[in-house]
Amino acid sequence: MMKPLTSLDRTILSTFSPGFGGAVVPEWIKPWLENGLGSVTLFASNTPNFEAATKLIEELRSYNPEVLVSIDEEGGDVTRLFVREGSRYPTPALLGQCDDENLTYRSYFSMGTILRELGIDITYAPVADVVAFENNPIVGVRSFGMSTDVVSRHVAAAIKGLQNAGVGACVKHFPGHGAVLEDSHHDLPHIKMSLADYESQHVYPFKLAIESGVSAVMIGHLVAEALDAKLPASLSSKVIRDYLRGVLKFNGLVVTDALDMGAIGGPAKIHESALKALSAGADLLCFSGMGDQSTFVASSFDWIKTAVDSGLLPTNSLEESEKRIISWRSTNKYSGLATAAVDFKDLIHGFEISGSVELEPGAVNLVEIGTKPTIAAGDVSWGMHRELRAVGISCDIHASDAETLSTKKLVVAFRDAYRDAPLLATLRRLYERYPEAIFIDMGWPTREFAPKNLIRAFGSSAVIAQAVAARIRAK
Repeated sequence: MMKPLTSLDRTILSTFSPGFGGAVVPEWIKPWLENGLGSVTLFASNTPNFEAATKLIEELRSYNPEVLVSIDEEGGDVTRLFVREGSRYPTPALLGQCDDENLTYRSYFSMGTILRELGIDITYAPVADVVAFENNPIVGVRSFGMSTDVVSRHVAAAIKGLQNAGVGACVKHFPGHGAVLEDSHHDLPHIKMSLADYESQHVYPFKLAIESGVSAVMIGHLVAEALDAKLPASLSSKVIRDYLRGVLKFNGLVVTDALDMGAIGGPAKIHESALKALSAGADLLCFSGMGDQSTFVASSFDWIKTAVDSGLLPTNSLEESEKRIISWRSTNKYSGLATAAVDFKDLIHGFEISGSVELEPGAVNLVEIGTKPTIAAGDVSWGMHRELRAVGISCDIHASDAETLSTKKLVVAFRDAYRDAPLLATLRRLYERYPEAIFIDMGWPTREFAPKNLIRAFGSSAVIAQAVAARIRAK
């Protein structure tokens, strides 16, 4: 049994946001909830369906009515609610291609309405990173694109949509993760741009988000050398206190990216990272949902408490964070009007199409191949077989080396070959053998592969697959 916590202990605990596995509240977290745990972050295993997610959130609040419930629901390929069937929302990348701010607003308002009805307070979205390199390994379709202007406008529309639906938006990964080639889940990226260039190209979407009233900002695990040449932004007082709070005048919640990520030392150093993040000015510590969360919470709590007792971590900073977290739920309210749902046909004009991509009703041979998903996305259902069948095209699904591929018209759906050399080689072999095949690029564009008959769809969520199927059957 946990011993009673002091008021200061509860203040420390108010900054924690762990996760856990499954759709039932585990025993280890119940005492923490009862003693003032600030937040819980939900992941795919917590939300197998809407009914289970609602019951879980109700159970969480039975132990702590004020707990802030967050989720990493970005829309598109990064989803926790629609893992089994694929998301009913498009990727930011395709929305950026469409460049219709009203469409982006409607998409995020609809998603926000679902989150609010489930009882979720805040979602870690939208991504405000501007992709600077075509082969960025981690941002890709999670971004609205490679144009600072497009990203900025659509981030603002997404924030408005979510927050008008009554759900807090949390832009990420401040101060901008798009200008790197490293994946911070594994390595610590360094950005060596001048401050003027970095601000104009990568910080600007965050600046506009702050001016738009965004609820929260997630700090990335990356070194932006123009702001702090030594420390990752997530552990840097120069970035959080001096720049984000001081220069950009942000007064909302500052959330860390997952503290178990390799860029800042991984799980073994999570307690140290938690203390450093709070010392730098973070309000909410995201522990992710992997590994032994009970140990992470206990070790981090003890480590931070020792720092507070010794005077290493001032209590006034913790108290300010606690006030922001406690007051958040009372200030974020539903304020939107009902809007039309997103029609998948609205997405078609965002595709890049070349050659002949139309099919008559009948049977085709279908190959679906992709590389290993990123940690951020995880394993989510994708492909074209269900959607093609829904429009009258029956599919025989084959491996890419099957000898029977020539028996019918061939359709090849793939994604993210730009970061997988063997996959790219397989696609080139298929194109060489079947030059009339239709290829569907359902990830961040693999520009080095440009077959004659091609749809670049900028994502693989279910609604995007529907739009591709509608285009293929277009007359």
